[in-house]
Amino acid sequence: MDVTFDVLDVRKLIMLEAVMAEGTIAAAARRLQYTRSAVSQQISALEAEAGTPLVDRTGNRITLTPAGRALVEHAERILVELRSAEATLAGAGTRITGLLRVGIPFREGPHIMSRALTEIRRRFPDMEIRLAAVSDEEGPDAVHRDQLDMAIVSRYGNAREAATPGLREWTLGHDPLRLVVPPDHPLAGAASCAMSGLADEAWVMCPGTSLGRLVRSMCIAAGFQPRVGATVHDVGTAIGLVGIGWGITIAPELTPAGSPVKVVRLPVAGVDTNRYSVLIVRDGEHLSPRMAAAISAVRSVSAELRSAAPSG
Repeated sequence: MDVTFDVLDVRKLIMLEAVMAEGTIAAAARRLQYTRSAVSQQISALEAEAGTPLVDRTGNRITLTPAGRALVEHAERILVELRSAEATLAGAGTRITGLLRVGIPFREGPHIMSRALTEIRRRFPDMEIRLAAVSDEEGPDAVHRDQLDMAIVSRYGNAREAATPGLREWTLGHDPLRLVVPPDHPLAGAASCAMSGLADEAWVMCPGTSLGRLVRSMCIAAGFQPRVGATVHDVGTAIGLVGIGWGITIAPELTPAGSPVKVVRLPVAGVDTNRYSVLIVRDGEHLSPRMAAAISAVRSVSAELRSAAPSG
């Protein structure tokens, strides 16, 4: 794309990026808290400056042209530098205030985040911390859209997948997937089990999660459709139901039960999939004092929890 701008208006680039992310001008306007006409006018002005169409307005959703996508790629790098500059200026003062919006997965995040953010609140009492429950799929997008400042998500099988442009990630740690059974289950004393031997079991599933979809695919690969005894929204609750005898499930080794029940966790033969816990923030903002403090606290507390986790 051979385009020359006299002055590159960052606000217009932000609007173009929002239109790409949201798919409509109306949704982009709501996200940016502008009127629809203001966003439309700014996009049209940016196209006039570029001398080429940047968006394709045919159909119900707006898509970017190749020139528009190329410009957004440059805009992401520009916005990272601007956030870095803002973070540097923020570090010039001694008083840290403002709102820290943290996305956490059900049953997982509070165990890590509560201890870390308690320390941040002690050090910076003028900071407001707001927690929000997000799924693994929603977390990165919410951070990218500036709906959250940071999020912790789980990924299975690959810790090094590429981060979304404009985001920065840290792997907090990993733990293997384990079969979870009640203490009185025939497999409770076994060293391991095979997926093929679980065809007749009742399963407690989380079908709306990435883990739930993975477990179902593992069952199918072993030659059977899981016989579902219960469906829940989070793996902590699933483990709790296993503890009271509702069935079995597969869960990350370090995931606590949603209730104080006893369960037994054992390896599944041939299954070496790990759950990776990943901290996500917007690139550039990680340099600000409040974000740097939060990131450091989360990473150190996560390491402490892993080392203190029981082996059985």
